[in-house]
Amino acid sequence: MPISNIIVKRLDAFKEKIMITLSGKPSGPVSVSVFSPAVGERLLLGKYEVEAEDSKLIIGRSVTGRDGAFLRYETPFEGPVFVSYVEPEFDYGYPEGLSKKGLQISDPVDAEVLGVKHTAINVAITDVMKKTPSDSTEPFEFDGHTYYVDMSEIRSYDERFREFTKRGILVNLILLCGKHWRQYVPEEMKPILLHPDYNDEGTLSAFNTVTDEGVRWYQAFVTYLAKRYGDPASTVGRIYGMIISNEVQSQWIWGNAGEKTCAEFAKHYTMAMRLAWVAASSVSSAIRIYASLDHFWGRAMDPSKPTRFYGALELLSEIRKLAKSEGDFYYNIAHHPYPQDLSMPDFWNDTTATDDDDTMRITFKNLEVLARFIYKEENLFEGRRRRIILSEQGFNSKWTPESEILQATAYGRAYRKVMEIPEIDSFILHAHRDNAEEFGLNLGVWRRKKDSNEIDAPKPIYYLMKAIDTVDDTGHFVWQRF
Repeated sequence: MPISNIIVKRLDAFKEKIMITLSGKPSGPVSVSVFSPAVGERLLLGKYEVEAEDSKLIIGRSVTGRDGAFLRYETPFEGPVFVSYVEPEFDYGYPEGLSKKGLQISDPVDAEVLGVKHTAINVAITDVMKKTPSDSTEPFEFDGHTYYVDMSEIRSYDERFREFTKRGILVNLILLCGKHWRQYVPEEMKPILLHPDYNDEGTLSAFNTVTDEGVRWYQAFVTYLAKRYGDPASTVGRIYGMIISNEVQSQWIWGNAGEKTCAEFAKHYTMAMRLAWVAASSVSSAIRIYASLDHFWGRAMDPSKPTRFYGALELLSEIRKLAKSEGDFYYNIAHHPYPQDLSMPDFWNDTTATDDDDTMRITFKNLEVLARFIYKEENLFEGRRRRIILSEQGFNSKWTPESEILQATAYGRAYRKVMEIPEIDSFILHAHRDNAEEFGLNLGVWRRKKDSNEIDAPKPIYYLMKAIDTVDDTGHFVWQRF
C-alpha cells in the first residue's frame, strides 16, 4: 500500500507500550522518530524501524529511557504525533450527582455547613519543586531523574485537602508558575521553571514548555501531585481537576510568555495542558484538565496589544487546531463569568454580553453562548462534549443592606442559569470572606469590618447559598427554586 494512502489514526499509551494505529498496513518496516515534547527544541531521543502488526506499530513505552506517553512521534505518514489515550493506574469515574455548589474556601467547617461540594486551590511549581535537597525536602524519582519536593508546602496542602475530602468537597488544583508566589524562586531555578520569554511585568509566568529541562520539571511536578492526590487509597486527600495557569487569554498578566501572537502562545499553552493531561491520566481516569479563561470572549481585554491579550474564542480555536492536528486529548474549560463591571453584581444589565457567538464577553447573562460553543461538532472530543467548571467568579457588595440584597439576588439568578446547562459541573464562588486587599471589592459571603480584614457577620448571600440546594435520601441534590 503506498505511503500516500496511509494515515496515522491515533496513538495510545498503555502501561508498557505505545501503540500507533494506522489506516492501513505498510509493505515494510516503518521509520518512527521519537522527540522531546519541548516546543522550542527539536531533541531527537531515538529512531526505530518498526514492523506493522495488523496496521499497528508497537514501541516500548520506556524504550528511549523516558516515559513515552509524554513524547512526540514522527512517521512518514501524516496524522497525530502525541498520544490521545493513556491507560490509568487507577480507573474510576468523576463523581456524579453532586450539587454544583462551590466556594473558594477559608473555613472547611463552615463550607460543610453551607453544603459546598467543590473548591479550587492554587499550587505553584515554584513553591513545590526544589533543585537541591534540604531538611524540608523529599526526593521524587521520576523518568530517570531525582527531583526534590518542598514537604513544608506539601503538608500544608495535605492538611487542607484531607479536610475537604473528609467533608465530601471535590478539590480542583490551579497550577501556577510565579517568581514569588508564596516563596521567592532561587536564581538557579528561574531558567528551569519560568518561561524563557517571561517579562516580569506579569504577575505570573507561563510554564516552561520551551526547553527539554523545563518540560521534565513540569512533568515531574504534575505527576507528583497526581500520584499523591489521585490514588483512591490516599490518606492525604483527593483531587479531581487541574486548571492550567489562570485566565490565560490575558497572558501578559496571568501567564506571561512574553510578546506572542495568539497562535504562538497557543503552542506553549496547549503543550502545558497536554503534558498535564498525560501526567494526570497516567495516574487517574477521574482527574480532568482545564483551560482557564476570564470573561473576555470575542474580544481581548486590550485589543491594542494583540501580542499580550487575546479573546477566549480565538485562543480556544487555536488550541483546537493544534490538538486536532497533533493528537486530540481531553481538555475542558474553567471559565470566569464575572459581571461586566466587577463592582456591580447586576449581570443581567451587562451590555457587552450579548447572545452572539462572538460576543465581547461571556458573563452569567449569556452563559448559553459558552454552552453552544462546546456543543459544536468541531469542539467535541471523540464524539463527547467537553466539560465546564466556573472556577472563579463573585458578586460585589458595598456595606449597605441594598447592595447585599443585590449580591444575593445575583447569586441566585446566576445559580439558576448554571442549572440550565448540564455540562457545567461546578459553580465555585469567590469568595468565602471579604478581603480588604481585593481591589476595593467585597465578594465574600461573610462581611468584613470596614476598617480591617476582621470578619463581621454573614451577608444575605450566605443564607441563600446555604438553602439553594439540599440533598435527598439517595444522596443527590434537590434544586430549590426561589
